[in-house]
Amino acid sequence: MDIVSTELLATSTCPNCWFRFQVEDVKWVSGNDELEGDYRLGSEHQQRFKPTRFDVNGNALDIKGTACQDIACPNCHLKIPRSVLVFRPFFLSIAGTPSCGKSFYLASLAWQLRKTLPTEFSLQISDSDGECNQILNDYEEQLFFNSGKDEMATLAKTEMVGDWYSYVQFGNQSITYPKPFYFDIRPSEEHKNVSQSRKISRLLCVYDNAGESFLPGADTVTSPVTRHLGLAESWLFCFDPTQDPRFRRAIGDKSKDYQITEGAVTARQESVLNEMINRIRRHSQLGLKERSSKPLIVVCTKFDAWSELLDDLPKPWGKTAGSGKTVLNLSKIDKVSNELKKLLQTHCPEVVAASQSISSNVYYVPVSATGVSPQKDSTTGGYKIPTSKIDPMWCEVPLLIAMAYRAPRLVFGGRSTEKKQSKQSGEYKL
Repeated sequence: MDIVSTELLATSTCPNCWFRFQVEDVKWVSGNDELEGDYRLGSEHQQRFKPTRFDVNGNALDIKGTACQDIACPNCHLKIPRSVLVFRPFFLSIAGTPSCGKSFYLASLAWQLRKTLPTEFSLQISDSDGECNQILNDYEEQLFFNSGKDEMATLAKTEMVGDWYSYVQFGNQSITYPKPFYFDIRPSEEHKNVSQSRKISRLLCVYDNAGESFLPGADTVTSPVTRHLGLAESWLFCFDPTQDPRFRRAIGDKSKDYQITEGAVTARQESVLNEMINRIRRHSQLGLKERSSKPLIVVCTKFDAWSELLDDLPKPWGKTAGSGKTVLNLSKIDKVSNELKKLLQTHCPEVVAASQSISSNVYYVPVSATGVSPQKDSTTGGYKIPTSKIDPMWCEVPLLIAMAYRAPRLVFGGRSTEKKQSKQSGEYKL
């Protein structure tokens, strides 16, 4: 008989309520249909319990003798992936105003990571829990698995209620928590540090908040929807240049995108950024004059609509001359970031000033989730994305930057040495 053995962490953090617990205290979700009704989650949920019996595969047995598959947080009782007990978490917080393109960006981010991490960085990425990732998986399918060549796609915005959130009862008080998306990231056999796989693998937890979550007073005791900001390894703020009237004037007639040429959807995006920064300080116990070393990445969306204002984007990674491993080329990324920073300082200086106030490692990264402008749907009259033309640009770069800083044994970062750089080979000295 094969013995199933997994080396567990001593303690872990629930990605739902951020409660730190001993892994031995984890609860299991009953498997028998007769055991419905949990005092934290309600009558429609299976009971949570602390097991005393297990089967030969290590699965807990409920009081009816049914083998159980799912585990839950001992505090909030919400379901958590088993990876929580094995891999250290990598919390990533994403924010932006409504209509900034965040939903499209998230879909393209996940899609590009599934391709780039295995082929370029020798990393395996997989959904930790398909059920918890259902919304994001649906987004990916709408954009990248559309069967018709001429299909047109649009995505629902992140909401303040519904499937995006979980509701937990603590006595007489109901608490609302945001649902994260989960991914396991671990070295493949070709990775330089595969021998350290258990220690360096990470559980990526991505939090996507609606822009309304950053309105003053939206984060409360009963709705702590942005508390993850204090635990995040990095923060992504999605800034949409097409929503800023000053940036739109700079683009002028250089773009034919309807988001530039037609009725503008404008927003005071710096107010959301400032509120995000205030909450980072509050939830991280940072002083008013302190800055964090964690990367803040200003993700400038819809690059396809305003690309005339920047040079073409280079390939953001390359091979080292010595070991031949793939390295995120921070020199090239710095160059693009500095160019974009100057553009923002000219037209949106308050965004740069706010960003620099919270982090000593700020990056400004242009991305296009689709690589193509929306087109008018002849059926509905609305604007949608032609799925056959989708070609994302730099969507994975913000996360790669975050991991190069905060998980450097997984994603290697380096800078090119110009005198020894071979333009033909694309190799870089570290």
